Amino acid sequence: MVDRISVTDGRIPPKRKIPVSQKRVAVVLASLVGTMTVSAAVLLVMEGGALGTAMPGWAINQSNVAAMVDLDKPLRPEGWNFIIIYESGDLAARADSLADGRVTGGSSPTTVRPQANFHFVIDSAQSGTMDGLLETGTSWTDQKLGAYAGWLDSRSHTISLYQDAVGVCLAADLGREPISEAQHQTLLQLVKVLQQRNHIPPECIRFQWELPDAPLPTPAQQALARRFRASL
Repeated sequence: MVDRISVTDGRIPPKRKIPVSQKRVAVVLASLVGTMTVSAAVLLVMEGGALGTAMPGWAINQSNVAAMVDLDKPLRPEGWNFIIIYESGDLAARADSLADGRVTGGSSPTTVRPQANFHFVIDSAQSGTMDGLLETGTSWTDQKLGAYAGWLDSRSHTISLYQDAVGVCLAADLGREPISEAQHQTLLQLVKVLQQRNHIPPECIRFQWELPDAPLPTPAQQALARRFRASL
């Protein structure tokens, strides 16, 4: 009996290639990308540990933000009656550089600014983390006063009417470019949660340039305020 693989000239015919399922390839690639993304997110969250916690911009929604805002201990007895939104003037700012008074990427790198441990900081793509990353400062977790309403103007520190305000800082320099969509969405979700948890009405949400005796806002600052309030 002759073996069928050598019927002709004794040579073994080449094996046929088994077709590869495109669906299988897509599943494998998606799993790989997902694993890498989650790993990167874990590293970013670990980086934020020194000053509190951090949430990647792509993961921002009201449930995730609420988990960062809610604490195991009661809120300060005096309560939080305002929300003040600040512009860092520094595209590369982070919670740690703001708390140290360091300028890491502003229009005037030699400027020395007051130290400000904000309750929350929303990073930019140039912060070295992730665009729209939400950082929670220790001033919130410890329920202490954060940046005062007059930051960067220290004259308002002792006379401010808004020392019971939650301070949210955008890593931004509006004179150079507007905030990103990721930062915008993070800001919206954070403010909504803070409003719900602290019963803060819309009229008590202010931007830094809307405070008493603040310099006149620039067109870029006015545009940001309009866009934010239209989306809130």
